[in-house]
Amino acid sequence: MEINGSKLLLMKNIQKGFNGVPVLKGIDFEVNYGENVAIIGSNGAGKSTLMNILAGVHHADGGEIYFEGKKVDIHDPNVAERLRIGMVHQEPSLCENMKVYENIFLNRELRNSYGMLDRGRMREESRKVMESLGFEIEVDKKVRDINLVSKVIVSIAKAMLMDPKLLILDEVTAALNQKEVEHLFEIICGLREKGLGIVFISHKIREIVQICDRVAVLRDGLEAGVFDKKTGILNEKDIINLMLGETEWKGEYSQREMADHGETALLSIQGLSRNGMFQDITFNVYESEIIGLAGLKGSGITELMYSIFGIMQYDEGSLQMRGEFMKASCPQEAIRRGVCMITNDRQGEGLAMGLPIENNILIASLDKAKDKTGLISDPLSNAASKDYITKLQVKTTGPSQQVQFLSGGNQQKVVIAKWLLRDSDVILIDEPTRGIDIKAKNEIYNLLLQEKSKNKGIVIYSPETRELLNVCNRIIVIDRGRIVAEISRTDPDFTEKGILEIMHSY
Repeated sequence: MEINGSKLLLMKNIQKGFNGVPVLKGIDFEVNYGENVAIIGSNGAGKSTLMNILAGVHHADGGEIYFEGKKVDIHDPNVAERLRIGMVHQEPSLCENMKVYENIFLNRELRNSYGMLDRGRMREESRKVMESLGFEIEVDKKVRDINLVSKVIVSIAKAMLMDPKLLILDEVTAALNQKEVEHLFEIICGLREKGLGIVFISHKIREIVQICDRVAVLRDGLEAGVFDKKTGILNEKDIINLMLGETEWKGEYSQREMADHGETALLSIQGLSRNGMFQDITFNVYESEIIGLAGLKGSGITELMYSIFGIMQYDEGSLQMRGEFMKASCPQEAIRRGVCMITNDRQGEGLAMGLPIENNILIASLDKAKDKTGLISDPLSNAASKDYITKLQVKTTGPSQQVQFLSGGNQQKVVIAKWLLRDSDVILIDEPTRGIDIKAKNEIYNLLLQEKSKNKGIVIYSPETRELLNVCNRIIVIDRGRIVAEISRTDPDFTEKGILEIMHSY
């Protein structure tokens, strides 16, 4: 690779390790002006670490970085900001107790002629950035009071405020629905035409093929290869095979045979309503069944799951578990009755980031690790955590590694392991594969199908329609808080086209 006028960024032989474990083993990476480059790889391949080095979050152990033809030492985020390198992280890095506009202008506050904070101007500029992105979010709301999608948009707005020359988007589409993704891609194309360099990290191969000019594939801390639209067609199968180092993978989703569900209703939901969020929701969850919930973001699906699990209270309706009325007044009651939930906010709601993997997996099932004296048995807890680390192929140094040092996808695996170990009768899952690589997705699908075969009932929400079609017996479409359709696997509309047409027709 040569340094020339067309190159915005050049990274040479970048190396990085954590706790003596090498993560990047000598990566070369480049981005030209007006180019959108994807970085793809399995969980733990080093994608986010490489970009965190570029953003100044981590400092490389070795290698060189050139930006606009000049060698630079990006030893902290302030240097990256001065170079106008913006990054939107996989997990929104916002101050929850501050307002939206305060987060957008954090460390870049506007002041009036008296040196006082000019809150009016900051509010106005924040609204303008939101409008340029095509999203409406109340800038005076505190971040803790907005949903995950809005947090992602605020993070993008914060990065755009610096008028970046290079914009890094790390798994930003994971929380967005299809229409929001399409809108974001329109923005990305507009930025690229203005000469902006963009780095796009995603596990969604279809998105990468659609939007990117070039694809750099990482595997085990090394570059496995590069695909370039200038020299050939970007092909999903070829990208997947290179990413995994295997040749049998035909695509992101495989066809699965699905047996009929059982006759016993585990969970009955009757007329469940919460003002302004969902209305008159009624359906049964049967033994040996996986139900998919499909709908646009903001359709009330997450709030519905929260209400069933006891995180949020519903106003009307009833729940029955195996024919007995259940008032899920809190998650502890739902868990006791055999209902668990995997939320879509793994860092905020699913994990204790400062604790080891072992503790996180065990935390919802402490009763299973007690010995005859009633004390926690180290051998039992260690065996349980090692079992799920193996089943889900969590990339880690061992059960004692703190969860905060895992990649986002591996953190998601730990959340899933925690609730599968609980062995609940009904499992509610809000975006089970957010930030998960292709191979891990299939491992999770297989685990869920195993749970189904144990007479469990599983309810899944995913913004990826193909994911629901892959594993579900039936799909319930919810629009603006109401059920508008129910499609069984044998129905002609049980296709991606059929589901999307229903979702967008109301």
